[in-house]
Amino acid sequence: MGKLGRRALVVLVACISMFVVAACGGDDDNGGSSDSSSSGGAKKGGSITISQTSQPDYLDPALMYTVNAIEPSWLVYTPLITYKREDGQAGAELIPGLAEDLPDISADGKTYKLKLRQGYKYSDGTPVKASDFEHQIKRVLNLESGGSAFYLGIEGAQDYLDAGKEDGDISGITTDDKTGDITIKLAAADGSFTHVLAMWFAALVPGDTPFKNLTEDPPPGVGPYMYTESVPNRQFVMKKSAEYDKNPIPGVPPANIDTITTKIIKSAQRQAQDVINGNLDYMQDPPPADIKPEVKAKYSDRYKEHTTASTYYMFMNSRVPPFDDPKVREAVNWGVDKPALARLFAGEVAPGCSFLPPGVPGFDEALDVDDCPWGNPNEPPDLEKARALIKEAGVDGMDVTVYGNNDDPTPQVTAAYADMLTKMGFNAKPKILDGGVYFQTMGNQKTKAQTGFTNWFQDFPHPKNFMFLVDGKSIQPTNNQNFGNVDDPEITKGIAELNKEPDLTKATDQWKDLNKKLVERAWIVPYGHRKLSTFFSERMDFDNCRRFHTVYFNDYSSWCLK
Repeated sequence: MGKLGRRALVVLVACISMFVVAACGGDDDNGGSSDSSSSGGAKKGGSITISQTSQPDYLDPALMYTVNAIEPSWLVYTPLITYKREDGQAGAELIPGLAEDLPDISADGKTYKLKLRQGYKYSDGTPVKASDFEHQIKRVLNLESGGSAFYLGIEGAQDYLDAGKEDGDISGITTDDKTGDITIKLAAADGSFTHVLAMWFAALVPGDTPFKNLTEDPPPGVGPYMYTESVPNRQFVMKKSAEYDKNPIPGVPPANIDTITTKIIKSAQRQAQDVINGNLDYMQDPPPADIKPEVKAKYSDRYKEHTTASTYYMFMNSRVPPFDDPKVREAVNWGVDKPALARLFAGEVAPGCSFLPPGVPGFDEALDVDDCPWGNPNEPPDLEKARALIKEAGVDGMDVTVYGNNDDPTPQVTAAYADMLTKMGFNAKPKILDGGVYFQTMGNQKTKAQTGFTNWFQDFPHPKNFMFLVDGKSIQPTNNQNFGNVDDPEITKGIAELNKEPDLTKATDQWKDLNKKLVERAWIVPYGHRKLSTFFSERMDFDNCRRFHTVYFNDYSSWCLK
């Protein structure tokens, strides 16, 4: 989810609803997982140990915004609205979560009415109340979450934030704990808002949950699992929620495995070898390039790749030199070697030029082939043109710091990008940060990061979920997701206008035009779209207990041991 990567991501971010072109389950592989895990045929119980390369940014639903956090946490925290637990395109369908039904939306698209299911409890036994929803939105806003922008469209949200009072009121949210009624009023129609309600940010937590980062002691939620331990940069532990087993939400089956321990292991090589040897049962990142041929050849019976709705790109901060000059941003687009960057991902990234990825309404296939304004992304770059523009801009020889994180293969990608910038005429050097703090650091305006690595995996099936990353209105001092501070008035206005249309089929062509303008104006440097994988140990039932969700990727609740 990124989806910053975000991987985040994070976010965060896989395939898409009714418009999908088999982007996320393009292999049409259901693995039998949905039937076995929902019918009770899967083996129950047991404990497994899995791994991530970087510490999740947060394990607090109000703050988390990387796939490292979101992939496990969507099984701990359930919002009012959620998604079907199915493989492929079916998983992008919205279903009621803690709400009895999907929202009743007014004719003008501004008022959403829902009713909380009765009788549910959090994992600690605390009863769920309608007012908990407003409390969680207050936490998102108060903590300057990266998800704040999604909820500032609620009437009174900005006023609440400006007042600076935690116990203040958001006028656009009214709740009744006796009836379970929840009404949300928006300042303007938002065609993506039902999906926004399905995000983890809006997942309910108890009404007395503090207004602070609870990563080291995650709050209770309603879901198949609960967090029982969190030691940042070392490990976190999820156990089945006894409360949820007593009263599962329809359409959201309980988990099979009792305990899942996730260890933070920096070496992807070590992770892959540990999965092969049975010391780990799953690794979140794909196996590294040098071991992948062996994995595919010898362990294909427990390895599968999945194409995701994701975009890998370089940001260029338009608020700081030299990238405040449009001519420089054009030069970089001419000079970046997209096929070379894609090769560093061992075949897991297909070179491309479109910001909106395959499977998302507005994706422009031609931009990923021969209609890219900066040359075919599958061919070598035009370095001569890039060098000429750099000299024309008068920044030849300027020092440039290129940011990246230490998640494999990002250091190599960052170093390669720095080398490309040097070949264009800069004196560029990479600066590698820990993956657990990277996106927060890039999102802090005080960092003044010039350029660097970023990516995005969809949070929800709507083009706005990518375009908000280049929306001038989404820029904020901290937890900023618009790393390049892109502030193009026409693009910002276009996003706002198109997002009013609740029927995406009527706006697909306009989203496509907006996507093309973004690329043509060289605000960012998209270079490809990513595949992710499922790689299990021999202990896991790969054939019958495996679901790759279109939005949240590998679904731990579907897993079981042999």
